[in-house]
This record gives sequence, C-alpha cells and structure tokens, in this order.
Amino acid sequence: MIELLAQAPPPPSFWNRPPYSPELYVMVIGTIILGLALFFGLTYAPTRLKRPIVMTFTFLSGLFYVLLWLVPTPLKPKEPGELPLNPVDAAGIWFSDALPRVADVAQILSAFLLGLGIFSLLTIHIRKINRKQTDWGFSIVLLVSMVLMLGFGYADWIMKEFRDPLGLLQDSSNWTFVNQMSDLLFDGILQQMDAAMFSLIAFYILSAAYRAFRVRSVESTVLMASALILMLSLMGGVAYAWGQGIDALVIGTGNEFLNNLKITEVANWLRTNMQAPAIRAIEFGVGLGALAMGIRIWLGLERGGVSA
Repeated sequence: MIELLAQAPPPPSFWNRPPYSPELYVMVIGTIILGLALFFGLTYAPTRLKRPIVMTFTFLSGLFYVLLWLVPTPLKPKEPGELPLNPVDAAGIWFSDALPRVADVAQILSAFLLGLGIFSLLTIHIRKINRKQTDWGFSIVLLVSMVLMLGFGYADWIMKEFRDPLGLLQDSSNWTFVNQMSDLLFDGILQQMDAAMFSLIAFYILSAAYRAFRVRSVESTVLMASALILMLSLMGGVAYAWGQGIDALVIGTGNEFLNNLKITEVANWLRTNMQAPAIRAIEFGVGLGALAMGIRIWLGLERGGVSA
C-alpha cells in the first residue's frame, strides 16, 4: 500500500498543474510577462529605489529556503483529492511542490549570470583591443581561445549526442576533425595547462611552509616537529627502520608500551587527536562565519560593493 501511495501522482496545486492544460499556459505566459515587466521596471527605476527592490527580492528568496527547513513536510505524497490535515500540513505540501520549480528558476538565473559574465568579458577585452592598451595581445589570445573552445566543444557534443545513434564516436579511431580538435583543446591543452599551474603552485606552498616552519618560537617548534613526524611516517624506509628499532627495544626490555613510540603510531595519534579536532574547529568557525555572512546578505545588512 505504501509503495502504491509513493507512486501516486501529487494532487494539483499552484506549483503542479497538468501538462498542456490551459491553466499551465496561462501561468507560463503570465510569469514571462511579469518577469519582463519586473526586469524593465528595475532597469528604469530610480537609483534610490533599486537597493530596496533588490533587498526585498533577496529577502523573499532567502525566506523561502528558511521556511522550507522550518515547516514540516509530508512523509508521503497525498492521494488525489485528499485534503491537508491542518494549515501546517498544507504549508508543507506547498513548499514541497514549490521546491523543484524554485530550483529551476535558480538554474535559469545562474544561466543568465553566466551569460552576463561572458558579455562583460567580451566587452572589457574588445575595448582593450580597440584601444590597444597594455598587453592587448593577450586579450586576442583569450577571445580566440574562448571562441574555439565553445565552437568545437558544442559541435563535438552535438555530434556525439544527436548524430551518432550507433555510438561509433565512442571509439577515437572514428573521430572526425571536430572531435579531434575538441579533444586537443580540452585534454591536450587545457588539462595540461591546469596540471602545470598546480605544479607551479606546489613550489609556492613549499616556500610558504619553509617560512612557517622556521624555529622562532615554541609554536613554530611544535609545528615543525609535528610536520616532520607526519612526513617521516609517510616514508616507507624510515617507518620500517624505526619500527624495527622499537621492536628490538620491546624484545629487549619486555615493555609493550614502547610499541606506541613507533613513528606510524605517533603520526596516527597526531592525526586523530590533534589534526582532526583542529580541522573540525576551523570548519565550525568557517560555518559560523558563513552563517553570519548569509544572514547579513539575506537581511540586506551587507553593503560591501554597494553604493549608498
């Protein structure tokens, strides 16, 4: 019975209309008209009104997710025609039906933001090329690379998804020029440059670690000793020789407690009792900071980068 209820379609609501129904078309058209009206209204709104409007929409958007986690949601879908038990149950059904639609809207807004970013990138670098500002040649390389990656990437995706019903392009021996260029640009150039960049970053990390591990205080001494123990525990030869020496001491003295002095055991103790709690504390602090920042943005208290 429970499986049948789980497979039953949810009852119609504001967020769940039958496909191809007149009500659905009316709501879609109305939403498009309302969205365009809000867009143009915000564009031509006075400067002093733009911030309150943005703050209002930000607060309402955040309020939806806050209430989504505060209002209890039904454990199982309602049967067709079944009424909510109480107002709280009705609110939970409404939020459950609204969540997929709100997620779709968020994805659409993300796509618009991505398009806005591309437009801004093109505007800045085309202006730089026209004015021949400093390093304008790199702007040409950037724009050419972006066009090539977009063109060959989408062409490769279209060929594999829609023009290869037999799956022949899964074998690289059947690739066309488009597929080969897409593979060259992505796997042959972009991925290799990413690997090279991360390799260079490793040297900067090593330099920073050297400056941090220099013995100048008690704290730096503890940090250097802990790092040294952890690094030595990862060296197989050192860990083996150290373990053999401890085993010889245990046999000679008969003291089993000395097994705890093996470098692998000491390193595990540092990871479990020192490193893990410190990481949890840092994550907890970062979580509190993110929560505080989220609340400030939600309530419109964060004014960074916004003119009064």
